[in-house]
Amino acid sequence: MEPEEVVAALAAWSVRLVQFNGHVAGQLGVGTTELQCLYELAQHGPATPGALAARLNLTTGSASRMVERLHAAGHVHRVADPADRRRVLVEPDPASLARIGAIYGPLNDRLAALLAGTAPAELERMGAFLAAAEERTDELIRELSAG
Repeated sequence: MEPEEVVAALAAWSVRLVQFNGHVAGQLGVGTTELQCLYELAQHGPATPGALAARLNLTTGSASRMVERLHAAGHVHRVADPADRRRVLVEPDPASLARIGAIYGPLNDRLAALLAGTAPAELERMGAFLAAAEERTDELIRELSAG
């Protein structure tokens, strides 16, 4: 397979992932940006609204409104930052994360089954490629957002 074919396959899969994420967001009663926020919180732990804005490439005002929607829906809680009581951290609701995990579980299981039996060195190479692809995509998003 040629590199261009791999990139095309990833693009096709990303379309399906966007569709799947839309389905998950709909089940939770949130938008896809809110779902992305919950993912960031699940992966990186509690964060300030400003940090979430940076991670999700949102304005601080948009991030604040997103946090308010998630809070109103019961998906996140606001807590005082133990390092600085003047700041507020947003933390995900454990029940919401469990619900999201249950929805993604079948997809994750199917993908893991596809990788079963793959040599560790090949998995390392795949993981490195995917991490680098994420970085390059994030770089381009930031460039496009800058103007």
